[in-house]
Amino acid sequence: MKNQPTQLTPTSAGLPGILRLTAGLVILALAALASLVVLEIVPLEQVVPHGRRIVLLAIIVALAAAGIAGLVRWGRRS
Repeated sequence: MKNQPTQLTPTSAGLPGILRLTAGLVILALAALASLVVLEIVPLEQVVPHGRRIVLLAIIVALAAAGIAGLVRWGRRS
């Protein structure tokens, strides 16, 4: 009896993979912005007024991701 090679099927990372990718891109964007401020290419005075908006957007994205993850888990239980 010959051992037949196992066929690998392409798999999707699904929602957790997409959320990790999105979080990684956000971290890279914030790191790029911080480096521009440190190198004084973008003055700190221009970034400070938008700091509260940046934090609020991060909170909104986190809550939306948690909500989507909760809906996905709830859908799998049914």
